[in-house]
Amino acid sequence: MTKEREKLKSLVTPAVAKNAIDMSAKFWFLTVVIGQAIFSYYILAVYYTAIAAQNTQDFNIVMPGGYVEGDVWGNIAVVAHVLFAAIITVGGLVQLIPAIRSKVPALHRWNGRLYILAAMTMSLSGAFMILTRSDVIVGNIFGHTTLMINGVIIIACAIMAVKRARQKQFVKHRVWALRLFIAVSGVWMFRIGMMAWITWHGRPVGIDTATFTGPFLTVLYTLVYVFPLLFLEVYLRVQARGSANQRLFTAVGVVLVSLIFAGGIFGATMGMWLPRIS
Repeated sequence: MTKEREKLKSLVTPAVAKNAIDMSAKFWFLTVVIGQAIFSYYILAVYYTAIAAQNTQDFNIVMPGGYVEGDVWGNIAVVAHVLFAAIITVGGLVQLIPAIRSKVPALHRWNGRLYILAAMTMSLSGAFMILTRSDVIVGNIFGHTTLMINGVIIIACAIMAVKRARQKQFVKHRVWALRLFIAVSGVWMFRIGMMAWITWHGRPVGIDTATFTGPFLTVLYTLVYVFPLLFLEVYLRVQARGSANQRLFTAVGVVLVSLIFAGGIFGATMGMWLPRIS
């Protein structure tokens, strides 16, 4: 047993571990790019088309309470929310590409400003929708509360990312930008997490589809707005100063999370997004 451990230890060199954790991050990013690109196409095809045709009442087909007759400010908030949804999805991915940061810094800066604006707009409009339409928006008070908390986290991360950039503390700025990206992706991760679960079981276990409540959704609401940020902190610490074994184990964790994402993206694409695109 001792010899086997020594042999395993000899295989996990610092170089191998570093390569593993770097490659796992690239695999995660590729998975997210594919998933969010499909989601962006869905937003453009469904919501942008409805807005262009001035048929915002069609929002209710896929977003219960998305359009309410006579509620001007509420409808404006919904339109602003969905308009910025595609912008923030694509813009966030662009911000994470190292080549753009280094070779086209002007694009990185201006896209970053648009990204911050979109993050703030979506958070505030989302909060306004929950506060004024809680009776028609699906889910219960627990789900609505976690969404509000997620909005607060987004705004806090956005403020800190801007602050560190203005102070020219670019290492800290990138960390806060990553936190912002993860927080902004919370709703997207909720969707793919739910669809990964349903795809695995073949049916909505622990989900009341009529009220959009249930034990699984309660757990998912908690996980998608807390666990990804905690996992990011672990990843950043291990990447910076972790041992070879810690980097290897973290790389395995990133790959497993990416595979769950991939399953959820497939389920959401086939079961939720593509069927709604006419």
